[in-house]
Amino acid sequence: MKKIHLGIFDIHTPNQMTQGLWTHPANQSTRYKELAFWIELAQVLERGKFDFMFFADSYGYPHHKRELSYREAVYTPSNDPMLVISALAASTKHLAFVTTASPVYELPFPNARRFSTLDHLTSGRIGWNVVATGGISGAESFGRSGILPHDERYEQAEEFMEASYKLLEGSWEDDAVIADRERRIYADADKVHVIEHSGKYYKMKASHASEPSIQRTPVLFQAGSSDRGRDFAAKHAEGVFLKAPTVEALRAQVQDIRKRAVAYGRGAGEIKIFTGLSAVVGRTREEAEGKLAEYKAHRSREAALLTYENATGIDLSALDPDAPFEQIKTEQGRTHTERYTKHSGKVQSVREVSDNFAEKEFRGIVIAGTAEEIADQMQYWVEETGIDGFNLERYVLPGTHIDFVDLVVPELQRRGMFRQQYEEDTLRERLFGKGNTRLPDTHAGAAYRFPNS
Repeated sequence: MKKIHLGIFDIHTPNQMTQGLWTHPANQSTRYKELAFWIELAQVLERGKFDFMFFADSYGYPHHKRELSYREAVYTPSNDPMLVISALAASTKHLAFVTTASPVYELPFPNARRFSTLDHLTSGRIGWNVVATGGISGAESFGRSGILPHDERYEQAEEFMEASYKLLEGSWEDDAVIADRERRIYADADKVHVIEHSGKYYKMKASHASEPSIQRTPVLFQAGSSDRGRDFAAKHAEGVFLKAPTVEALRAQVQDIRKRAVAYGRGAGEIKIFTGLSAVVGRTREEAEGKLAEYKAHRSREAALLTYENATGIDLSALDPDAPFEQIKTEQGRTHTERYTKHSGKVQSVREVSDNFAEKEFRGIVIAGTAEEIADQMQYWVEETGIDGFNLERYVLPGTHIDFVDLVVPELQRRGMFRQQYEEDTLRERLFGKGNTRLPDTHAGAAYRFPNS
């Protein structure tokens, strides 16, 4: 039986996945600004032997519809998830953490320093979700008049990764740090190399600020499923998040990414692929379905459509509802448009897309049932698509995840699908096996290592 990997997908705002659900009396998501809240959740996940806690992040919010955005807490207010990770690591021993940083708005030097710092402080339990962000509000927040075209953002991301690898892999040799008190030598300057990079988007002359951490490069994740996004993932990512409306569509995406990875000289198994899972568990199916119906009663259609507009630049409410959706073009959020075009299996109208998104938003697989029924479906999707695991999506916090840990995890363990105990120390080892702490030699980043490092 193939053992799966489990993470949760979350964000430091009151709402996530179902707009309006922050109003549910059992939802504690308005505590998102309390450190104790995230510590409690991290400890629940560690009790359930989860691989990681994944934080999405974005600088943009729907500023052109401010009243609705603030009233329904659509992407706002929003805190920086990176700042809580060291505290979460201190309150856990094994759980890993993945957070988002975008090449569109960050710079390679400070970004590498932050991730190396976190890799040190977490003892190798850190991952970086690389996102080629689009969105006009985020661009304007950084003083820009518009966004780069979709494919050019990935071109920029490619250069960002090159500069990052130079710092993380090629600046400090493995034995540069001596820490010899008697000779008063902490580091050998001859083994700390100045990185010079001059490209289209970035220019830099510096040694990496941090000495080598356990993993050097954090475990790399990517979530774009557009054609360009999948190619980027095949070259760089070690963990990929994919969503598709059918088993067949998801299987095709998985096979495509693995085929592209092989074309880049990597092994097909060097990428772990996850899909989203929204699981509502009950002692009976009727209880679970009742919970789901109760959650849905709190959702807001207008807020849901605003999240789609913010992610894609497409205001569905302003379009002809009978027009074919495939005619709509955008330079941002193509992952969220292609799920209704390339991956849907049929031509959908704007009305159908609006209704579907208002019902499901960005959720992946939705299952309401007993622990056994949920485990059955998880096993089915793994066997039929070739995915390696799931990112759990919340309905109410922390209740959704407590229920899963208490009811579903034991069933997965009983079937031999999930670990009984943690065995590996670093996130990369957890995904790829003990001893695999660093990027493999076949990874693009390995080419930037200083010889013998």
